[in-house]
Amino acid sequence: MKDPIVQKVREARAPVAADFDFDLHKFFAWAKTHTAIEKKAKHRLPTGPLKTTVKAIVKPSKSPAPRKRTVRPASALA
Repeated sequence: MKDPIVQKVREARAPVAADFDFDLHKFFAWAKTHTAIEKKAKHRLPTGPLKTTVKAIVKPSKSPAPRKRTVRPASALA
């Protein structure tokens, strides 16, 4: 009995392997280069706050009354 998932993986892997002439060294060299390029591209993405008008649309809600903080006596903590 053939597993359909394994069969689909093998069918998807065959064209990729053919692109690299069935050579793992070529594939891993490409993967290493591709990963380095992705890391460099992610490093250049803007990290600051986005300039949008969301603040004008969504107003922060304030609670009607501030909550009172209760302080427990030291004897209750022990």
